[in-house]
Amino acid sequence: MTNSPLRLTRRKTPILLLLLLFPFLASAQKKITGLVTDAETNNPVFKAAVMIKGTQKGTYTDEKGQYSIDAPAGSTLLITSMEYDLSEVAIGNNTTINVALKPKVSGLNEVVVIGYGTVKKKDLTGAIASLKAADIKTEGVSNVGRSLQGKLPGVTVESAGGDPGAGTRILIRGVGTLNNADPLYLVDGVQVANINNIAPGDIESMDVLKDASAAAIYGSRAANGVVLVTTKNGKSGKPVFNFRTNLGSQTLAKKYEVLNAEEWATVSNAAHDAGNGGAGLPRLDIAANPSSLGAGTDWQKAIYRTAPIQQYYLSASGGSDFSRYSVSGEYTDQRGIVDMTGYKRYGVRAKTESTKGILKFGQTFLATREKWNQMSTGWGGQGGNAVGSAMKMIPTYQIYDENAIGGYAGASGSVVNIPNPVALLHLEDVSYELTSFLANAYAEVSLRPYLKYKFNLGYTTSFGTTDDYVRRHDVGDLFKQKTNDMSRVQERNQLVLLENTLNFNKDFGKHSIQALAGYSYQKTRYNYNLMAKTNLPDGIKELDAASGTATVGGNSAESVLLSTLGRLIYTYDNRYLLTASFRRDGSSRFAAAHRYGNFPSVAVGWNINNERFWHVDPKIVSSLKLRASYGILGNQEIGDYQYSAAIASNINYVLGETQQKWFGAIQTAYASPNIKWENTATTNVGVDVSFLKGALNASVDYFFKKTTDVLLNVPIPGSAGSSSAPVVNAGTIQNKGIELGMNYTNHIGALNYNVYGTLSAVKNKVIELGTGTQQIFGGQPTHHGASSTLTEAGGEVTGFYLIKAEGIFQSQEEVNAYKDKNGNLIQPYAAPGDIKFLDANGDGIISSADRVHLGSPFPDFEYGIGFNLSAHHFDLNIYMQGVSGNKIYNGVRQDMEGMNLEYNYAKTTLQAWTPEHHTNMPRAVIDDPNLNSQTSSRFLESGSYFRMKTLQLGYTVPESINAKLHTTSLRAYISADNLFTITNYSGFNPDLGRTGSILDRGVDYGHVAYPLARVLSAGIQLSF
Repeated sequence: MTNSPLRLTRRKTPILLLLLLFPFLASAQKKITGLVTDAETNNPVFKAAVMIKGTQKGTYTDEKGQYSIDAPAGSTLLITSMEYDLSEVAIGNNTTINVALKPKVSGLNEVVVIGYGTVKKKDLTGAIASLKAADIKTEGVSNVGRSLQGKLPGVTVESAGGDPGAGTRILIRGVGTLNNADPLYLVDGVQVANINNIAPGDIESMDVLKDASAAAIYGSRAANGVVLVTTKNGKSGKPVFNFRTNLGSQTLAKKYEVLNAEEWATVSNAAHDAGNGGAGLPRLDIAANPSSLGAGTDWQKAIYRTAPIQQYYLSASGGSDFSRYSVSGEYTDQRGIVDMTGYKRYGVRAKTESTKGILKFGQTFLATREKWNQMSTGWGGQGGNAVGSAMKMIPTYQIYDENAIGGYAGASGSVVNIPNPVALLHLEDVSYELTSFLANAYAEVSLRPYLKYKFNLGYTTSFGTTDDYVRRHDVGDLFKQKTNDMSRVQERNQLVLLENTLNFNKDFGKHSIQALAGYSYQKTRYNYNLMAKTNLPDGIKELDAASGTATVGGNSAESVLLSTLGRLIYTYDNRYLLTASFRRDGSSRFAAAHRYGNFPSVAVGWNINNERFWHVDPKIVSSLKLRASYGILGNQEIGDYQYSAAIASNINYVLGETQQKWFGAIQTAYASPNIKWENTATTNVGVDVSFLKGALNASVDYFFKKTTDVLLNVPIPGSAGSSSAPVVNAGTIQNKGIELGMNYTNHIGALNYNVYGTLSAVKNKVIELGTGTQQIFGGQPTHHGASSTLTEAGGEVTGFYLIKAEGIFQSQEEVNAYKDKNGNLIQPYAAPGDIKFLDANGDGIISSADRVHLGSPFPDFEYGIGFNLSAHHFDLNIYMQGVSGNKIYNGVRQDMEGMNLEYNYAKTTLQAWTPEHHTNMPRAVIDDPNLNSQTSSRFLESGSYFRMKTLQLGYTVPESINAKLHTTSLRAYISADNLFTITNYSGFNPDLGRTGSILDRGVDYGHVAYPLARVLSAGIQLSF
């Protein structure tokens, strides 16, 4: 029986209806409700976005973390929040969907080290700048300090010279003291002198505490800021090995242009001809026939070289849920661009952490051995070290003399006693070896899930030995030594740290409390020993082998610091933040009546974006936080025993008819029993804001810092019975400034990019100083020059106070017209071609009393900007930094353009003024009757610069290749450091570094300089 068409149609009808209704059934809506919470705290997440995947439809959670949304059956929900990882949930048949979001590791949930603990960035109230391991990874040849330069707002990083192994000097938020302005350095909680010996690969994070709220927990040691270094620890899982190597070549970044032999003889003859009031002085015999001299000896070429550098680093880390470890070793070998100089460092580190029930314990061990081969500081005279002598040494002299003792030639005749720089490098061996150990161990007991007790034991020791061996020599007519001599200086520093802390951390609904209480004991000890002997046999460097005069000496000092501390961090509903801390320090550096100081701080914060009234789209403003803080910090950075009278023993004398020898002692320093803590009060206001769903982040801080009771040395008459100025509390200094940090991350197709930048501006002022009229001079720029900086009430710290040069007298009529109110010549010894100086005080003579303020060594602002780009396994990292508005006193120019002494001159002196050729370079005159070469504004220059600090191109091999190589990751790169510097400064390097004294800031003392090197290198970073 066949089916009729009617029967077939009836059977298909239900199927056709289902097909026609399916789109309507599929789009049927149902209400989905649920709760969104934090996976770690179970707290509700406010304003989490709940979206239907593939659509623009969505909603937000309320303050209880609840949401409600109509969604099609079979769709998927996307739950996002800026502070959490994305969660994707299929609806299925559910009508109630609760989601626990996992906090992001980065962003506002990033953990920041704050001293004796950590805090999430979103709960931070203080001014803290941070640098993570990834920020250091892309550095080429570098040390830790240089990695900070320009990357943290409010943190000034200066080079400590171009010497191999030279570290950096860090200044946080300007100068608030006239003593040691270095910040407090802590590595895994233990104080160290500096961080220059830390391998960059060992660092997990660096956090700089800038305001009182952040730093007050360290009390007396925190007035200059705190730098916290946290080293890496292992993670649970199988062992991970990391290997890094970097091989590079260093070249002289900038050579100082000086005269060759023929040019020098020409300028020298002109200077002698103009001497003696124009009557002339006898020319030097060695300059008698300039055209026959040719180029002569290039002394700079003789001492500079292309120098290799190599760095190696290997680490292993891993662990389980109960124990973790990280061990590493590193080696650096850096030869100097100046011949015979160099630096080597060996380092090992081990860090472990274990948990057993309620007990947690861990340790850090760090050991380094460093050795510097250094230049001699000179053999007397006016040459200075080899760099200074190479600029000044007359090019007509030869390097070698095989008939001389030692084999080197030298200067002779009536010239300035400048030593042969090559002889300096080869006839004197100066080495410094430093062995450092850091050991830290702690035990932590969880008394309750929210209450922990921790005992921390820290110990550091460093032992340094300086050996100085001078071979017998006969270098020209001016430098002779008949014996081989040797000296050895040994210094040892030790620190013992004991800390007991109790930490409370608990959430009560919308309330979150972190509380800390603790007690700290710290003891430091310093030992110094000197041993020296003369007349050693040739080639032997052992003191016992010497037969000449022996010299010995030594001393020691110790100090103790006792402290109690406490801190409370309170958060309400992720909206309102409060941080309060207090520390009481007792220091043995002060007398009993003034031994203790109290250092409180308080800070508040407001996460405005978490308020119910906040309805700004996260795509526009993602987060907004206001911060404000106030606190008092202290400073005890003076020498030990300053409050007591210093007695010198072994002061012997002869008395009586029998001329009997008596042993005695005498007071050599005035006691200062009333000195007390130097206090710094800091006010800080800041804003943290994120835009574009966290892609763009910015922080702005304004601070005002006032230091009272500044500890300084006040001069007293010698009749008071003291050979030194006593320390008193006699000064007030203020600093104020603004800081900006920004970071933007995004991508365009396959190109990922990150742009970051910092900007800082700080101004300082001396409010009071000493007796009110006290003046502190500093910054002597040359071997024979006057001071160039002055610190006094009403001015700034180390402002440049100089006699002002106002151009050049172009004619005798101009000299005669420059008269005082009585008609007398102000510069009676001047002639056409000499410099006209300003008679600032109107007394009719040019003297030091005419100095006026002409600028600051501190920049108006400093900045840094960087770019990180990556695409298709390639990455490009660019970092630039600079400063603007500061001045530098160029002591090198003062020496090299003086034309008044018998040594070589700068190339610019070829343009010296003559009656036929009027220029801005004064005339060459050897006896300089007008004092054209005196310390004046003539040698003050702009210190502004812009530097291409790092340019690095890298390639990371694809995962497919890693699989074949059995590696986790492999990256190779080429890098250029200090590629170029744009500046009007004519010296070696506008990023100065001379000594640690703040009074020398901005003064380029070329006498003992070491030029900056340009470095090209290649490296490999391997994990397996």
